Amino acid sequence: MDAPSRTTHPSLDGKIFRIVSFIVIVIILYCSTIYYKRSTAIPGHLSSSPIKCDQCRLSMIESDGWFCESDSNWQRRKLVHHAQDRRNNVTDSRFLFFQNNWESTIHCEFEQRIGRTGDGGKWVCDIHRFQQMNETNILVYSFGSNGDFSFERAIKESLPQAEIHTFDKGFFQCPDNVCLFHQAYLGNGKINNTKSLENITQEFGHSKRDIHILKVDIEGNEFSLFEELFSLSASRRKNRLYIRQILFEIHLGNDLNEQTSRRTHRLFSLFRANNYAIFHKEVNLDNPQNVFEYALLRLNAAFFVTPS
Repeated sequence: MDAPSRTTHPSLDGKIFRIVSFIVIVIILYCSTIYYKRSTAIPGHLSSSPIKCDQCRLSMIESDGWFCESDSNWQRRKLVHHAQDRRNNVTDSRFLFFQNNWESTIHCEFEQRIGRTGDGGKWVCDIHRFQQMNETNILVYSFGSNGDFSFERAIKESLPQAEIHTFDKGFFQCPDNVCLFHQAYLGNGKINNTKSLENITQEFGHSKRDIHILKVDIEGNEFSLFEELFSLSASRRKNRLYIRQILFEIHLGNDLNEQTSRRTHRLFSLFRANNYAIFHKEVNLDNPQNVFEYALLRLNAAFFVTPS
């Protein structure tokens, strides 16, 4: 006996087809929308890390809230830092001093040049992290401009709410709505009528504020400026400024005296002792023997503890 034939209602088939087609179209539109949002995201405004906060507690603590990485990646980052740091003080020879000493020990995934190409611009570590803070009290100090405000303009474009103060021994005028200019001769505040960083912050009522970016290009006075900053007495050290990033040009002079080399070693040791790691190093081709650009990031003291 033949099995009864199964008949399919044509209207039911059409309804199923339309439902499946609708679902496919919705999925395609959803994926297209997600792709479009990712491809047209505002430059510099990056999506949040896929790592949950409870998965990056170690890095958040040891970077003072700057990096959010898995514990395994953070431990690897620390090992790389310590391995390079042990090789950073190699020789006192003035010949090719920076060729042989003080390389970067950490990296910033989204390091970005702020300001013009060439002399005047600086490399900043992950500027989007400042943007994500949603703070209205971002404070930027720019020491030494010589009338070039490309750095300040670029900072203002990236951080519209930033309060930017520019200092130079000459007299210049900041662009409107970009920065405030102050004429000052910068140094340790003790000789030649110089002003120290502490003098400046007290004068402007910034002693209790963080400095998010400090840019320094003061033609050799950076030595006395930083030496004074990091050699405060114990009582004053408790109230020392918290500076997240230091971007500076270092000038060794044209002599080949090894005392200059030893002073430079001491300066970088001071940075390290005060919880700064080098994330960028760049030669100044106008004077490659004696002038280099450096960028430093402030981390927590726990990051610098040598692994056992």
